[in-house]
Order: sequence, then C-alpha cells, then structure tokens
Amino acid sequence: MQPPSRKIHGCRDMCPTISSIKTKKLIQLVDWAPTGFKCGRHFQPPTYVPGGDLAKIERAVCTVSNTTAITEVFSRINHKFDMMYAKRAFVHWYLAEGMEESQFSEAREDLATLEQEYIEAGLDDDEDEKIE
Repeated sequence: MQPPSRKIHGCRDMCPTISSIKTKKLIQLVDWAPTGFKCGRHFQPPTYVPGGDLAKIERAVCTVSNTTAITEVFSRINHKFDMMYAKRAFVHWYLAEGMEESQFSEAREDLATLEQEYIEAGLDDDEDEKIE
C-alpha cells in the first residue's frame, strides 16, 4: 500500500522533533529511561467496524509508556489474583497443563516486587519534585 499523498510526519521528521523536545526540556523524562520514546509509523488506516463504537478515521495514534501510574493496575491485579487463588479458581487448569503449585507463589512474589519497585520509583519522583 502506498503512503497517502498528503504530508504526514515520517520517521525522518519524528527523530529530530523528539531530540528537540528532549533538548529543550519541554517535558520531564525520568533519568532511568534514557531513550524515553519509541516511535513507529503505519500507513494503513485503522479498521472500521460498521455499527461499532468508533468512527471511521484515516489516522490514529497509540502510545505505550512506562509510568508509575501503572502501580494502581498492578495493585488491582495482585488483589484479584489473591482472591481467585484463595478460592483455587482455575488452578486445576494450570496444574493439568503441567504448571507446578510453587509457580503460583513465585509469580505472586514477582508481581508484588514489581508493584513495590514502581511505588518506590513514584516516591523518589515525589521527593525530587519537593527538592526542586
């Protein structure tokens, strides 16, 4: 599929723009994510579903970001995992597929560690803002 004839920012346009944003410090990026941005481009318009909730459009944007706001999501997932595991919901399916009982505990510990790391990163950011 050929790109549309009208001018849309391409990768050659995006990289200098991102560099400019970083240099001018228009937004605050964390120190532990040196690149901060990942850009891609796709010329095909999003799929339109007649009768669906979304309008037919020519272009769309999607962002995937690493933010401490994800802590709330981890917290909800951990809570739901705990409730389901306490009831042993779906455990038999995983055991039948060869998963061992100890892997559930290990997975829960990994999630708790991940959640705690994001909480600590958020606290560090808050402390940095207070110092400034």
